[in-house]
Amino acid sequence: MKLSAEFTFETETAEKIYQAVLPELNENFSERSKIGLTLEGADCLILTIKAEDAVSLRSALNTWFRLIQIAQEVLEVTAKA
Repeated sequence: MKLSAEFTFETETAEKIYQAVLPELNENFSERSKIGLTLEGADCLILTIKAEDAVSLRSALNTWFRLIQIAQEVLEVTAKA
């Protein structure tokens, strides 16, 4: 079974988030999933995940959602400082 998911994050900080998590694309989290991350304009981040099975898809989604969330939270904290 092959699965895929695509999510679009619209935020003013899309480009900064993209730059923050881009090095993680070089890491091979799993042999059973492939990750795509692109910018569309300055405020739209697109995450694409293709996986061999539901477990791999869920794992990759959890990992990348958390990475994006952490990057956003760091940007918010540093903007207040």
